[in-house]
Order: sequence, then structure tokens, then C-alpha cells
Amino acid sequence: MRPIAEKLKEKLYVLPIVLIAAVVPLIVHYKKINLSEVVASYWIRDYNTDFFSYYKMIFLLGFSLLALISFYIYFRKEAGKKLKKTAYYYPIFIYLIMILLSTFFSKAQLTSLQGFPDRYEGMPVLIAYLLITVITINLFNKKEQFEFLLKALLTSAVIIAIIGLTQFFGYDFFQNILGQKLILPESNFAELSTAMDFRFEGSNILFATFYNPNYAGSYFSMLLMLSTVLYFFARSKKRIIVLAAASSFIFAAWLGSLSRAGILGAMVSTLVVAVILNKRLIEKYKKVLILLLIFLAVFTIMDIYTDGSLRKEFLSLGTETQLAFMGETAQIKELKSEAGYLHFKTEEEYLRFGFERENDFQLIVLNESDQKPDYSLSQSEKEAGYFKFEDPKLAAYRFKVLESKENDNQILEFKYGNKTAEFLYASKLNGFFIIGMRNNVYPLEEVESLGFEGKEMLASKRGYIWSRTLPLIKEKPILGYGPDTFAIFFPQHDVVGKFKYFNRSKIIVDKPHNLYLQIGFNTGLISLAAVLILFGSYFLRNLKLYLTCKFDNYYTEIGLAFLAAFTAYAAAGFFNDSVVSVAPVFWIILGLAGAVELRLKNHP
Repeated sequence: MRPIAEKLKEKLYVLPIVLIAAVVPLIVHYKKINLSEVVASYWIRDYNTDFFSYYKMIFLLGFSLLALISFYIYFRKEAGKKLKKTAYYYPIFIYLIMILLSTFFSKAQLTSLQGFPDRYEGMPVLIAYLLITVITINLFNKKEQFEFLLKALLTSAVIIAIIGLTQFFGYDFFQNILGQKLILPESNFAELSTAMDFRFEGSNILFATFYNPNYAGSYFSMLLMLSTVLYFFARSKKRIIVLAAASSFIFAAWLGSLSRAGILGAMVSTLVVAVILNKRLIEKYKKVLILLLIFLAVFTIMDIYTDGSLRKEFLSLGTETQLAFMGETAQIKELKSEAGYLHFKTEEEYLRFGFERENDFQLIVLNESDQKPDYSLSQSEKEAGYFKFEDPKLAAYRFKVLESKENDNQILEFKYGNKTAEFLYASKLNGFFIIGMRNNVYPLEEVESLGFEGKEMLASKRGYIWSRTLPLIKEKPILGYGPDTFAIFFPQHDVVGKFKYFNRSKIIVDKPHNLYLQIGFNTGLISLAAVLILFGSYFLRNLKLYLTCKFDNYYTEIGLAFLAAFTAYAAAGFFNDSVVSVAPVFWIILGLAGAVELRLKNHP
């Protein structure tokens, strides 16, 4: 039996990694950041009020520095100045070099270094991901070290899940006094506490400590697979009960995120685990059945509370699959400025809006037959000042003219169903322009796209984003545009596309909603190839390993748990991107998986 002092020393070596995995995802705190002129032009105002990313980034970098120091001491004293031998270093090193080169040659170097508002995933953060992966592979050797991290990680996940469930059930922890005191500075607490309003608050959906439900879905799908596999292999009664309880909370939070990417990730991972365990699932059917019954009870309670929203979300996966093959037609077929008119065409009708220059710029509306459809002021309080057509076939339209006498220009505020946009009529040019973010004015034209034609609505408009992202990757395939610069180089001037597919012309597209496109866009296709080689080689080698494994020791059991967590995140990555709130946990899990693989290789 090893001395207590030695066990303590081993835990101290890995403590910074444990802090990254367990503490960083928990951090939520207010920070106001003044933005540079360039970045502000791509943001809604000249500053950013951040709660969920900035301090996570700061603590990640701080803990990563501690991890590096700890690793250096270990490397000098314990490891004989030798790294563990693994081929995983090669793609990691290539990715590191491309991150550095991409940043150096980026036309948005400041953003590449600092990261974009609400994200803060610049060069130092990407390097930290790779650093903690290599350190984790080398530092974790003993069962006590793995258990130390797993207990901390699952405890953290349960706390985050509980915070998220308060949001799901309408009692957001961050909206009460205790929660606000934890996340707001004392200096201007009174002002901030009354004005604080998170985007998804009060809508039977949780974002936990990640701000966006999609990121919560990625995190909880990863942790759900980790905890359930650990539960499956648990032997002592205490461990079984603890892991069943942890899995139940995490499962509830996974459901509450309503993230289809998270659902997909867990489903793919479950399939992989089921194939590997096969007959063992039947041998332990009682344990499996108990957890499934708990999950069913949790699902039923939450589904009843949301009037069936959970069932609808799961059923929508079938619709999304059908859409992927068949496509979905956009409501708006044509939107252009021609001969002084705004031409608006859908499958049902064709309308032209204009202003009569000889009649004090009075609004005129014509249909396809050059007739003037009758319209009148809406009587609805919510639509005060808006005109609506008398023809029931045109019930989706609402419009009004905003006051703007500058140079005889006019502004037409226009609604079609749930779509909203403002159009500027420039009298001197006798043409219409569309108003985008920060009230900039853009011509009515669409930008270059590649693929996904007719499928722009796929996966909550991700088809649109991907179709506009691919041509940009084609332009800079080697180095990309620089870490976290997606929002700056994405065609934000495609206001027509935003109006057609996102319903709002002033929205900012700041992420690709795809981990792999994100890597290819930010740091180039060589980076993407390196990451795919890293992920693919790990997955295939470990899939082969565990398909023939007897699972007769601790390391094979946690190894499968890590593979399950990895698979969930990697699969969700096809519809979610990397973010500083979640990614550090994934890269640590990948490092742990590598450490286990090497141990099984050296100690079969």
C-alpha cells in the first residue's frame, strides 16, 4: 500500500487539470468589455456585457499555466524527463503550428488573440486546449488520480444540472438574490440586478452556466454518457446509488436543454456503447432496467410540465432527417429592388411596394395584376400603426412607414409572418435598400453560396450558415482567417439571406454551428485534417480495443466511459461548435482516454 503522502503528491500534480474540468464550467460572472472599433462594427454596441465566457477564459488560462508548472515539476522529478510515447502528439503538434500561423497571418489579429465577444476562444485558448490534453495524457497514471477527477467532474456536472433545472422550471437561480450576488459586482449591483435578463430565461428551456442551450446539450450529452457507463460498471451499492442519482440529474438537464445536437450526440454514443457491450447489457439487465425506469419517470414529469415539448423535440429529429434528404423551400422566392419598387415574391403572391415621388412620397402597393389591394390600419394593440391587407390571402403581411424626411428618403418597416425587416427607399437613387445590423444599409443582393440549395432551413437554419461558410473556406484553405474570427469574415452583409432564413435582417451570425467547419474556417484545412486524424485514430483504435475487451479491470471500464463521452461530443459537433464553456472538459476527457489507452497498452 502506497504512503498517504505519495497519493497526496500525485493528486496535487493533477489538481490544475481537475480545476479546469470541474471549476471552469461553473464560472458565471459579469464583465463589461469595451470593444475595438473594428469588432464593435460587428457587434450590437460598442461594448460587450459578458457573463458566461470571459472569466471562464481567464480561469482556463490561469489553471492551464498552473498545469504547465505542475507538469514541468513532474517531468523533471518523476518522469525521468520523458514524455509518454504516443502518435497522438503528431496531429496535436500540427494543429498547434497551424493555430500559430493562422493567427500571425490573420487580417484580424487582435480578435485572433482575444477572441470574439461572448466567445473569447482566441489563440491562447486553443493552445490551452492542446496543452491540457498533452499534460493529461502524461500526468494521469494512478487510479486515485482518475477517481479524483471523476468525482470532481461529476459533482460539478450535478451542480450545473441543478442550476439548469431551476431555469427549466421557471425559477432561474441567477435571477434570485443569492444567484445575483454571486455573479454581479457589488459596485453597481442595484443597477445591474434590475436590468439583468438572460436570453432564454423563463421559456422552459435551460442554458445552465453556458448561456446557450445548444452548448448545454453538448456538455450534458458528454457527461450523461460518462456517468451512465460508470454506473453500468459500478459494483458497490454506494457507488451504484451515487452514479444513478448523478446520471438522473444530468439526464434531466440533457432533456431540458432541448438541444437536438445534444440528443443526436447521446444517441450515437449510446449506439456505439451498445455494440461494444452487447451481451453484457442482457447479463446486467436489472441494473440497466432500473436506470431506464428512472429516466422514463424523469422524462414523463418534464414532458407533462412542458405540455409535450420534449416529445415534440425528439420527434422533430425524424422531420430534420427527412428535410436533409428532401429539402425545405424558403417562403420568400424573390426580393429585389427594380424600377423604383421593392419586389416581394412568394409561392402564393407577388407584390410591389413603392413611394409615389409626384404625390409627396405616398406608399403604393401593387399586386401581380398591377391592381392596388385594399389595406387598412390593424386594430390589434400589438400591431399599432401597422397596415394590413383586407384580402385574407395576404393576412401574413404587416407594414408601416417610419418617419424619415432626410433627403426625401423613406423607411418601410415590413413584416411577413414572423419575418421582420426595414427597407430604406433612397429617393435620389429611386431604389430600395435593406437595413442590417447597427442600422447599416445594404443593397438587395445575395452573396455566394455553396451547397445546401433548397436546404437552407436544415437543422434550424444551419444549412444557410454552412452554405455561406463553404465558399469562404475555399478562398483561404491553408491558414483560414484566424482563431475566433468567424463573425468578422462571415458575409454579414447578406442581409437578404438573413431576412429570408433567419426572419430578422439585423441578426449577427457569429458561429458556424459545426465544430469541423469552425476549425477549417478559423485555422485552415490542414488544422481540420490534423484534428480529424486525431479524433479518427483515437476512435478507431479504442473501438477495436473495447470490442474485444473483457472489461475485467478498472481501466477498461473508465476507458469505455471516456470513449462514450468523446463520441457524444464529437457527434454533437456536427451541429454545435466549440466554446470555452464546454471544450476544456472535452479535451481533458480526450487526454484521459489517451492516458488509459497507453496504460492498457503497457500493462495489458
